[in-house]
Amino acid sequence: METPCAGILRAGVGRTDITPHGSCFLEGFAGRDRCAEGVHDRLMATALAISDGAHHAVVVSLDILDLTPELVGIIGRKIRTHYHIEPHQLLLNASHTHAGPMVWPRIHSGRLQDSRDLFPDERYNHILVESIVTAVGKAVGNIRPAFARWGCGRTDIGICRRAHDPSVYTGAPIGYLGLFANLPNPDKEVDRTCPVITFTETDGKPLAVVFGASCHPTTMGHDNYLVSAEYPGAARRIIEDNTGAAALFLQRMGGDVKPRRVAGEHAFRSGTFDDVEAVGEELARDVLRVIDGGLAPLDIRLKSAMRRFPVPLAEGWDESTYRSLLGEEHPPHRRAWAEWWLNRIASGIPLPRELDMTLSMLELSKDIRFLGVSGELLTDLGMKIRDCFPAGTTLPMGYTNGRTGYVPDSAVLREGGYEALEFIFFTPWMPAPWREDIDDTVLTAFRELARELEGNIPEFQ
Repeated sequence: METPCAGILRAGVGRTDITPHGSCFLEGFAGRDRCAEGVHDRLMATALAISDGAHHAVVVSLDILDLTPELVGIIGRKIRTHYHIEPHQLLLNASHTHAGPMVWPRIHSGRLQDSRDLFPDERYNHILVESIVTAVGKAVGNIRPAFARWGCGRTDIGICRRAHDPSVYTGAPIGYLGLFANLPNPDKEVDRTCPVITFTETDGKPLAVVFGASCHPTTMGHDNYLVSAEYPGAARRIIEDNTGAAALFLQRMGGDVKPRRVAGEHAFRSGTFDDVEAVGEELARDVLRVIDGGLAPLDIRLKSAMRRFPVPLAEGWDESTYRSLLGEEHPPHRRAWAEWWLNRIASGIPLPRELDMTLSMLELSKDIRFLGVSGELLTDLGMKIRDCFPAGTTLPMGYTNGRTGYVPDSAVLREGGYEALEFIFFTPWMPAPWREDIDDTVLTAFRELARELEGNIPEFQ
């Protein structure tokens, strides 16, 4: 990246189209049984390059469910080679749309009509990588003097989707599994922060609007077979139409949050594209309200750090555990998962006892900082991370620089349910749930990252 004069903010935006062909397999819902039937709206990779003269950073907003660690590594190496941006200066944030292409392999066929749909399209993954790198290149190439302003509002688009119901899961129970289900829970607190950061050229010409929310893009259910950026794409389009700036959506701590629009009294319904538009319009209005209310100048002084930290898995999950899951009383996805790990044991492959989680910190100024987690960050742990930084505004973000799985706190692990345990039966990389001291592991890791920033982030409590 070009090195401008110290103390002068410079920013640039780049965008590429990452829409797959309309017959790809969509990721996010295990209930789908066939490939997509077309494209409803385009998927984008939008990059914002920032420099304060001494330090640089690039934030990339992606209309995709997530990225594998391998893809993140390839992207990081290419960007370092071409643009001299180090991995710790890069935030790759996925919107987590459930109407985007599959990039991970699946381990069970479920209702699939073609077993080839167990595997991602490697040609698309290659195009995705190159498109993201190109978007970053455009942003770096467009960098120019700029001003930044920011504010924080509120959005009510989400509702907690974890509620107590021991009857929801079919098949034999597993310990504490089944105590919580994917049901509306209006009494549970969720993050309603709506951060907004605007960048303009020095003559006032709009450049970029960065905004965020904590909510799964699952307005529609598994019965949708059209490619879509879901509500983040609808919100982005409306914001761009109203501001003339490129808009970047950042997904935050939405692992246990679903659009309120499709919540009934006792269950969620599968929404339509009209519902998607309504959720996006509500979020866009919230963002525009923050802008219209007046934003504070943001004196950007960049600092960044990133590391992969080992997070321990629960003990006691072994060959006997997997064999106990092979019985007919368990649903097919659990049996397929158990067979996967038994085959690995038979092949002499040792079971991992911990998994690496990528944690990132990007401080924009003394007033505001992004904290990235490579997983589906749930509300309670996200708020614990946020509350550890007493000064300024801290914005934890899941789905950043990869995904390891759901990232709950210890209380959710004890409660059970999908985000605590059931989700692992859909992964080929987790032979056990997280250990219950995950809070200490993650918070201690962020403490270490804060120390790497040499005092530029307030004391971690």
